[in-house]
Amino acid sequence: MKIVGISMIGNDADIVEPFVRHNLGLFEHLVVIVHCARDGTGEILNALQGEGLSLTLVIDDEPAFLQGERMTWLARQAFAALQPDFVFPVDVDEFLVPAERGTIENALSSLPAEVPAARVRLRTFAVTADDPSDEPNPVQRIRYRPRDEPKVSKVILTRAFAADPSLAIDQGNHALLRIGSSGELRLPSVPALAFAHYPVRSAVQLMNKTVIGYLAHIAAGRPTIEEQRVATHWRRCYEEIVHRRSTREMNEQQLIAWFHGRQDTRVRDEELVLEPTPAPYALRYTHLILNDAYATLARFTEALIRRRPGNLEGMRFEHASASPAMSDSQPGQVTGAKLT
Repeated sequence: MKIVGISMIGNDADIVEPFVRHNLGLFEHLVVIVHCARDGTGEILNALQGEGLSLTLVIDDEPAFLQGERMTWLARQAFAALQPDFVFPVDVDEFLVPAERGTIENALSSLPAEVPAARVRLRTFAVTADDPSDEPNPVQRIRYRPRDEPKVSKVILTRAFAADPSLAIDQGNHALLRIGSSGELRLPSVPALAFAHYPVRSAVQLMNKTVIGYLAHIAAGRPTIEEQRVATHWRRCYEEIVHRRSTREMNEQQLIAWFHGRQDTRVRDEELVLEPTPAPYALRYTHLILNDAYATLARFTEALIRRRPGNLEGMRFEHASASPAMSDSQPGQVTGAKLT
């Protein structure tokens, strides 16, 4: 059985190295779109590739966030070039568990050959006050998850997907759509597998995710109804942070608690299960992380502006070269130049 992972990664320098090392322990190859990364993510991916890991990088400096379109294209490229049995679209904060290749193959082998995809549930982990603050690997630092898992899943793709050009991956890799039809395809689930999910890891990462994430959604230029469908959560958080300034006086714990929607900053022990994800590898590139939300936002904004420069054709000054007539002019006179 041959399994390939695909991903679209932006400003996630704090978790990108654990993501690559974990998932390449389970997949034959990993293909990554590096999307407008400005926080050291690209440098870390280049270093990992330089180690000789089975990693292909595709650079995407278009600031607009077009995940569904990009991941559909990338999945078809991966099936054509690498001929895998399965392609796993995986976000950078998702780690396939159990991390045992035999268990994964047994779970996948029961899927009917004609289904184009299947669902794997998300198992989301939460930051707590007990997390060791000096641990740089988020997967080793964040060890607790809620006892009751939300019913959220992600898709994995089979060869039947590659054979049907009318299928597309929805935004967020949560569903499979058929072009020209409404609604999601009904898909079987793979209960033996899950993705350990680490969406919130620090205040800096949270600010990058919320502010830059929503700006990238706006840059896509989607129709209003489509933008509201794919960016509801980002818009709510962006408005709270930027327009209402609700988070200005919050410390890190309070900001993370606010993002999770809790009414207080205390996580109740009875709500959580201790279930750390195995991380049997050492990190080599933590020195490449640029842990500065302001600088990352500035770099992203610069990239956005340079992709869409202003139009000066309607009003421009034309200056003639300096001449003796210019130097002989009296104060208040303008010669040798015209305004058009």
